[in-house]
Amino acid sequence: MQNPLFCASQMFLKVRKADLIAKLSKKERTKILHAQLMTYFRERILDGRLRAGTRLPADGELAAQYQISRDTVRQALALLVNEGLIERVQGRGTFVSQPPSEGSAVTQLKQKQIGLVLNRTLRTQVNMNLLVGVEQAAKSHGYSVSFTYAEGNQEQQARDIGRLRANHVLGMIVYLTGDSTHDASIQQLQADHVPLVLIDRFLPDHAIDYVGLDNVGGGYRATEHLLILGHRRIGFIYSYEETLQTTSVYERWQGYCKALQKYGVPYDETLVVPDSDPSYQSAEWPSGLALYDETLIVPSFKQMQVSTHEELVRFLERPDRPGAIFAVNDYVALDVMQAAKSIHLRIPEDLAVVGFDDMGFAAHVHPPLTTIRQPFIDIGLRAGALLISRIEGISGAPKHIELPTSLIIRESCGAQLHVKKILSLPQEKIEPSPSPLHGNDASRS
Repeated sequence: MQNPLFCASQMFLKVRKADLIAKLSKKERTKILHAQLMTYFRERILDGRLRAGTRLPADGELAAQYQISRDTVRQALALLVNEGLIERVQGRGTFVSQPPSEGSAVTQLKQKQIGLVLNRTLRTQVNMNLLVGVEQAAKSHGYSVSFTYAEGNQEQQARDIGRLRANHVLGMIVYLTGDSTHDASIQQLQADHVPLVLIDRFLPDHAIDYVGLDNVGGGYRATEHLLILGHRRIGFIYSYEETLQTTSVYERWQGYCKALQKYGVPYDETLVVPDSDPSYQSAEWPSGLALYDETLIVPSFKQMQVSTHEELVRFLERPDRPGAIFAVNDYVALDVMQAAKSIHLRIPEDLAVVGFDDMGFAAHVHPPLTTIRQPFIDIGLRAGALLISRIEGISGAPKHIELPTSLIIRESCGAQLHVKKILSLPQEKIEPSPSPLHGNDASRS
């Protein structure tokens, strides 16, 4: 008989990985899944969903179910044994330990929990290294992390925040839903003086601690790179799920505009468009499960072929179409590349593409994607450390921390083609490059 404890896990949608997309490296995958498995069981033991005496599945069952090695399972469970949350009984299996007495290490662990609320949609997936970074910061200060994620829905986010508060977390890190200009659940946390840190996006009219990215600088560098390669008609494509009302999207657009202005290229609002609504948006995705692998949520290549991306295709078929695209994130860049392929535009020969985030698949699509890299682990670490400092009484004005980005040049932007073209020209035909920018580096603004 199947263990009822894990019936819910069968909700995972086993989407085939895209032919375009290779698996994450073994080391990266192991690190992420190790943290997820440990967090999954720790959270359920501490909040009482797994009662004392409950028998966990065998190591081999867990390894097969979540497609990880037995060594990864053993390492995750060994940490839970060390915390006193589970016990291994030779010849019988692994069991949830008896409730700890007051003042025990486990009780203290339960009392030192922080909450993490992430958000994801089909077009804007969250990199799980954020969780890894928060977990590292928490462990180093003797805290544990209770983790959940919403599906881009503010009502679901409010329920998740309520559940974490019921579990008596001491503070929260929240990745807001897209296009949020007002959030009642966040206002309530402020009113109740719950320590709170926002990540990736923020509420402009609220004074709340924030850790994110230099999105303006990242957007500037992506656009400047395309300008240096000789492009003048550069499109900016954002997700239909998260428009310019989302602060991170708006800031990347600001960087795009600043680069155009700096290089004397007129802004053309017809080149700023949303990604079309793909046909696979209606697919049913699991909700509320903390154990999650980003390699399972990438739409398959066949699913992408079924979707015609009609609006995006029409955009690329315009007589005055752009010669280059800056996509707001790597998933939108995939949409652009697929739409281009469907109308026989070659990348980068006919259309240069730059993404944003440097997700695990970016180096393995064809052609490999030039993108702006986010330091996801560092964002998680800084957010975790800031939250814990607030919990432990360090007051002060709300902090707005922005971490630097880096441009990762691969093949989709056409830089290699550009260099080869220049090297193949006779020296007397090579025009001098434009003068470098003077003054402060605008990408750091």
